[in-house]
Amino acid sequence: MQEFRVQSSETEAELIFIGINGDNFSVAFSSGTVNCQREVWAYTDAHGLADLFEWMASQSKPWKTSEGWESIEGEFKLYVSCNVRGNIIFDLEMKQLGGAEEWRVKTQLKSEFGQLPSLAKKARAFFGPSPS
Repeated sequence: MQEFRVQSSETEAELIFIGINGDNFSVAFSSGTVNCQREVWAYTDAHGLADLFEWMASQSKPWKTSEGWESIEGEFKLYVSCNVRGNIIFDLEMKQLGGAEEWRVKTQLKSEFGQLPSLAKKARAFFGPSPS
């Protein structure tokens, strides 16, 4: 699988994971007003994103905590919460620091509780199995 998409249930926004290659992949966010893309170095923890999606899908009801994943160098962060109505809120941050033109994007994408099993399956297919 060359890409994995999380589409908003409320707008045209989407979070896209693209082209995993070993410990690297790209992540993009696209909406009507904000578009950004960033190469991410996951070290040996890219499967941790699939683990996060599978954990969410295993929940039988909304959870009260914010669960997340961050790349080792902090260029990409994804935290997820769920409210009592079953709305999934993805809080994400992408940044490029240390260059001539630094940038940082913080945004949200909303999905629905019922989408989690499908998203977990796609995440595992994209990121691969957890190491034994």
